[in-house]
Amino acid sequence: MKHLLLLCLMVAAPFVRASKITLQKPMDVYSGKYVMTVNGNTGYIQITPKDDHLVLLETWTGDKYNLKHLSGDNFIMEIRGWAVQFNRDKKGAVVSVEVMRKDLWTKVK
Repeated sequence: MKHLLLLCLMVAAPFVRASKITLQKPMDVYSGKYVMTVNGNTGYIQITPKDDHLVLLETWTGDKYNLKHLSGDNFIMEIRGWAVQFNRDKKGAVVSVEVMRKDLWTKVK
């Protein structure tokens, strides 16, 4: 049986074309621009991966905050100690981020 499998692999190998595989880094799924509107005022945050953490940019102030990974889709804003949780849709795509369990930012890009 092993010899038959090996023979099949040897015969098929020249006909199998190599394809380019692009691997996504784990933190890349969180990357993007998020929006929230409060009292008629719309604000945006930008989240980008950097090394082993995420960086949250408040676009209206230019302030940047490191988000340290805890587990799953849960992070903590290092300087402020705020809980940051990313939410996914049924297909597993990141669609929003919740800060301090009350501020819901929706992904736009």
